[in-house]
Amino acid sequence: MNKDDPTIEQVKRAADVLRKTSTGLLLTGRIRDGKLELDKETLQEIEKRFPNADRAFVAMNSPFDPVSQCV
Repeated sequence: MNKDDPTIEQVKRAADVLRKTSTGLLLTGRIRDGKLELDKETLQEIEKRFPNADRAFVAMNSPFDPVSQCV
């Protein structure tokens, strides 16, 4: 992490705002070495809300610039 990276609390606060104003599922995580890594909490929420699902999704803001558009 570098000094400009957001703290975990900042990310959680941003996620709380999005969660309260969103009608869909909030996916949080990071892109590392070109791969999407979802946070543990996100995976648990998916398991809770869609326990037997066989679904696909499209990220609507993709592709994106991970430097300018991160929290």
